[in-house]
Amino acid sequence: MVSLKIAVYPVKLSRSQEVFTGIKVLRRGNFKILKIFLGVLLVVCVAGPIILYYHHRVSNVENHREGISDYRHIGPRHEIRGFRFDSNHDGKRVISIKADRFSIQNKKLGFFRFSLINEAILENAFIHLYGRRSLPEDKSDDWQDLTFKAVFSRETMPSFPIKRISSIVMEPVCVKLHDEQFVVTQISASSASIRLKKRDILFKGDVRVVSGSRVLTTDQLRMLPEEGLITTDRQFILKTPEKQWKGLRLTTDVFLRPSIP
Repeated sequence: MVSLKIAVYPVKLSRSQEVFTGIKVLRRGNFKILKIFLGVLLVVCVAGPIILYYHHRVSNVENHREGISDYRHIGPRHEIRGFRFDSNHDGKRVISIKADRFSIQNKKLGFFRFSLINEAILENAFIHLYGRRSLPEDKSDDWQDLTFKAVFSRETMPSFPIKRISSIVMEPVCVKLHDEQFVVTQISASSASIRLKKRDILFKGDVRVVSGSRVLTTDQLRMLPEEGLITTDRQFILKTPEKQWKGLRLTTDVFLRPSIP
């Protein structure tokens, strides 16, 4: 019987052969990982600057919009709580204003405010206007007019220059009209605006005028202080002890007398 013996002798590799074998194993085992790593690195190098540029543009746009919003909806530049204003003309009282809060803002038109036009805001305003009686030449002593001609004079409202403030807005408002001794008429409304250039007072919303036993109700009313007249082109109801009037247009004096001389 013949037996074979095979002897295995270890083969010693040189240094260069070991390095080559290691590299070969690395290439076979980790080629996919290396490929993925290089791909991610390439994406970061390309996309990184693009993302930074986009973020910078978005930030600038947001800051720009924020600046526009602040400009359009600017807060009050002047504010006084517990506001009180009194003014005389030729040594006689003309106007007295009380309000919970006074502020000056850019005039609001729709949803926007414009810096070139200002308006004064009075919250919960109480106003007293003091008029002067006059006797028309063609009327008897029983019929006297009451006018408030000094209300819009520069001496009366030095703190409200017409060039800077277009109107004085009051929400809500109660106006009491005085003759030389007593309160003769009271006007209340949800809001009112003293329009300095038009030299009138425009009342809006639940307008109620009371003069003695006469009562006028409407939703919009215009008062002309210098003429001592009030007028409306809206539906109104005027009640007196003798009669009740309804209509769409009315012009009368501050005493709510049915006819104007």
